[in-house]
Amino acid sequence: MKKEESNYPELDALTRPEETEKTEIYPGMTVEEINAVFFDTDALREPPYRVYRLDGEGHRYYYRFDEFGEPVFYPSVTTLLKQVMPTSPFLIDWMLANGKEGAVEKRDLAAAYGTFMHIQFERLVVNRSYNFDEVPGELLAYMERENLPDKFYADSLSKIRKDVLAFAQFVRDYNVKPLAIEIGLVSPTYHFAGCVDMPCVMTDPKTGKAFTAIVDFKSGRKGFYEEHELQLHLYRMMWDENFPEVRIDRLYNFSPKDWRTKPTYNLKDQTESVNAQKLPHLLALAAIEDEKRENTLTIVRGVLDLDKGKISDNYVTLSLAELIKSKSEANDKPEVAANVPEAPENPGNGQNKPVEGETQVKTSKPTSARGNACKTAKTGKITGEPLPWENPKGATADFIPPRPDVKENLLNDEIDL
Repeated sequence: MKKEESNYPELDALTRPEETEKTEIYPGMTVEEINAVFFDTDALREPPYRVYRLDGEGHRYYYRFDEFGEPVFYPSVTTLLKQVMPTSPFLIDWMLANGKEGAVEKRDLAAAYGTFMHIQFERLVVNRSYNFDEVPGELLAYMERENLPDKFYADSLSKIRKDVLAFAQFVRDYNVKPLAIEIGLVSPTYHFAGCVDMPCVMTDPKTGKAFTAIVDFKSGRKGFYEEHELQLHLYRMMWDENFPEVRIDRLYNFSPKDWRTKPTYNLKDQTESVNAQKLPHLLALAAIEDEKRENTLTIVRGVLDLDKGKISDNYVTLSLAELIKSKSEANDKPEVAANVPEAPENPGNGQNKPVEGETQVKTSKPTSARGNACKTAKTGKITGEPLPWENPKGATADFIPPRPDVKENLLNDEIDL
């Protein structure tokens, strides 16, 4: 069967990532430019900056270039919360019941399904149609790309079809019109970044009144947790800072239900979350934690000879900023001052006010590669001069990728407890 051509090439690239490229700037470390899957230019002005994501073993950062061509790094919303939120007792019990290996495997499979589900939801809401006959092929291709086990197919095939129908029911019920899909943003005021699933315009089916909202997709079936509430409020802070002319009225978590005869879903209004009052304090704690980190990579290279040479000849320490700058093309850096959003005098409601005396966070040490699984449709361009381990003279070297001291943390991962 011939595959239908979409009117949205960015979405096609997203759903067939084998046709896109990631630029490797160090063995196992890649950079991509983050672009929204969909962006309504009639309703919004595009952000005046470009956002990139750095990924590697234990590394995940968003960054942009400032007016001096310096990369400014931001932790993701999920990383920020992991730094300061205690592990849920329900999650601890779940991990004990499954054991470390079992818990990690289930977490990874759940995260993989959540990413696939996001892609299918985006395909539906952007194209306004969905071909269920293509699901087996899409699922098999996704499994091959992600190196997933065979059992993932049986577990996911019927589930994803019913989940898409549940999402379609939600879109119909609330006449959902997206303003953007998977849009990457940064907050200069609070110094974090992330991808917002679906800012949109919705219509209350009871009153017929339209309003703006952010909807965050979750694949878990057993309710939403405190971290999910806080994520939404952080997204709204970031959105309102970037788009003050289109303020967000409501915040929702969405997840499908295990329905049998009629598509149903969970939709929880988190707008008036009491837990959001914790955010000024959590942001202050995150700033303290981030100040402790060192923004460096140590690369081991070359040939070690115990009888000749020095040990120091076999390693080099670089900051992430030095790594990015040395491999970035000139057109990735602004020639004039970056027109980033200014810090608002009164950002959001009282829950979102800046912490008195709060300093800018110095994001540095690489953090967990798990977190918000923001999809990309366009890659960054990283070239430039050879770095110290790249052997410009053609010498042979043994690459030993650094392994940062990153502990496994299951907090905020999509798991059915």
